[in-house]
Amino acid sequence: MIRRLPSLVPALFGALIIMTFVAAVGRPNVFTDTRDYMIHGARFYQALRRTFLGEKEPVPVTAEQKAAAELLQWHKHFDHSNVGARSPYYGIFLYSLAHRGTLWLLASVQAFACAWMIFLLWRSVAREAPGWSYYALMAALSMGTSLPWVASFAMPDIFAGLLVIGAALLLFYRSELGRWEKVGVCALGGVTLAFHGSHPLLMLAMLVVGSGLALLMKAPKAAIRSYVQIGGAGIIAAVIALFVYRTAVQLYTGDELRRPPFMMALVISDGPGKTYLRESCAKGATWVICPYRDLPLKNSDQILWSSQPATGVFNRMNYEDRVAMEKQELAFVIATFVHHPVEQAVASLKDWGQQLTEFYVDDPLRRPMAFMLHKYWGKTNLVGLMRGVGECGKWGELCEPRIRISQLEAVDTPIVLISILGLLIALCQRSTLLGAIRSRRFDWADPTARATAVCLFIAAAVVINAGICGMIAGPFARYQARVIWLVPAEALLLAMALAPQALWARIKAQTGMDNVDRALGQLQPAIARTSALKALLLAKTDPEFIRFVVVGGLGFVMDTSLLQVFLRLGLGYYTGRIPSFLIACAVTWVINRLWTFKTGRQTGKARSAALYLSVQCVGWAANLAVYALCLYLFPWLKQWPSIMLPLVLGAAAGMVVNFLGSKHLAFRPSLTAKGGAVADTPTA
Repeated sequence: MIRRLPSLVPALFGALIIMTFVAAVGRPNVFTDTRDYMIHGARFYQALRRTFLGEKEPVPVTAEQKAAAELLQWHKHFDHSNVGARSPYYGIFLYSLAHRGTLWLLASVQAFACAWMIFLLWRSVAREAPGWSYYALMAALSMGTSLPWVASFAMPDIFAGLLVIGAALLLFYRSELGRWEKVGVCALGGVTLAFHGSHPLLMLAMLVVGSGLALLMKAPKAAIRSYVQIGGAGIIAAVIALFVYRTAVQLYTGDELRRPPFMMALVISDGPGKTYLRESCAKGATWVICPYRDLPLKNSDQILWSSQPATGVFNRMNYEDRVAMEKQELAFVIATFVHHPVEQAVASLKDWGQQLTEFYVDDPLRRPMAFMLHKYWGKTNLVGLMRGVGECGKWGELCEPRIRISQLEAVDTPIVLISILGLLIALCQRSTLLGAIRSRRFDWADPTARATAVCLFIAAAVVINAGICGMIAGPFARYQARVIWLVPAEALLLAMALAPQALWARIKAQTGMDNVDRALGQLQPAIARTSALKALLLAKTDPEFIRFVVVGGLGFVMDTSLLQVFLRLGLGYYTGRIPSFLIACAVTWVINRLWTFKTGRQTGKARSAALYLSVQCVGWAANLAVYALCLYLFPWLKQWPSIMLPLVLGAAAGMVVNFLGSKHLAFRPSLTAKGGAVADTPTA
């Protein structure tokens, strides 16, 4: 019965299971990096208000105000030397939810995304399992893995696991997803790739692993090609999006967003980098870190963030030295590998192995009191975020988690080890990997073989994640805890896929789950009416209009972003709008021609482009006319947030004009495309 429901419905209940466990034994939590993400989000919305609402920056008058303004500007300038490592897009996501609805809203949204992706994977892998097994799966993952802690963490960590599930769905079960489920998985994967710098690297590795598995299983070439195209396009889009944001910040502030030298600190703490540092500095090298070469330099985290003279380096530097160290990072790492290749290779493999075995939940269970009492963190936005979740007391003593790191580790670690053992046993069955090896057949069309391949795919992703994080940023438990919950999940899913129907029937009878099935059966009439209404709405909705709206949204974002670039280049609000509008029109024309109005390709390109530009101008005029009319008739709409109403009405009017003009003029199909008759032409 649950398989007939829209996937969002069971996902809501799955998210409720996760959040119930979070509320019972803890609460959403923050990390030091959460502060940087919040800064990205706050400054993004500040830029929007100043650009579109005319909000002015307060002008300091008194000496105290001028001093405070100068200090704030210095902090912004100094922050740009290290916030580049934090994704601005997760910052916007975090700020939008946590600032308006507290961390509970953020945790709920992230939990829902987890529950939905897990449901799609459960529905595809455990084809014969009864509906209640999905909720049992969610309960087991919530009580015995890192899932609820990572999902309720104000960090992008949870999205690494969701990226792996999304990649598995798009490769192995794309044909079984509904239209909007495909769109949702691709959209979630797209934003996930832009949420953290390690995600594109992980996706790139999974493209290689997934393609290899699919080729081994003799999968259709179209399926492999689509998987590579979707994944590759997502990686390229994420890289471009991050580049655009960095460029906009540099044009807007004059500062270049930079990231801390993680790899440089890691190779130094590994040993070979420290040896090379002391050797090269003694020979006159100009590394900015040379004055610190006599420090112990044993821990990369302390090298970067400690403020103590005996251990810290990067955090004690001024802005210029920070930037210099960041610029020298790549050259230093390469030089270390050149001068000590074997030693550094061994050290990097040790980091990989250490990361693979360190997966306990650490940072998501940090005590809020530690942040509130800290002389620096106690003055940041973290305190407001934590107090917004619920009463914490004066020093945070009332919002301590009800479970300790050691207690959770005592539960999680055995469960992961048991899951690995269970996976090995399951893979040694005749119907899974062992049988495929013996028969030398790994059939793509066999559901059990495909479920086995999914488990191998996810296991590879967990191992690769440890390599990426451990060898680039250093081994920290949080990096592996973000994906280790996938191991028990895949073990349970493979067990469900292999379980015979007789076993499910016996479990149902002994647990009384047949009563649940009868209760769900009473909902069948309502489900049927909902499906009929959905079919009616889809039948009456023009698919070209939906695609046109998507392309229009993309064009709006591009137009707005390019306008800001041209403003920073010295053009005015009107002269800068001309090139931004024309470029956006050109891009949307290409996409609309190739995707939205496929039957309109018969029209000549030059004529189609000219008509499209004319239609866009008319639509823009309609937009402006409706907007101006609303403000003329109702002057009170000029105040925020009432101004949104004429903006929306104007945009709607312009969109209708643009769609009708594009459909019936710019991309009007020829008679041949419509299937009509074509006049005979004389022949020689």
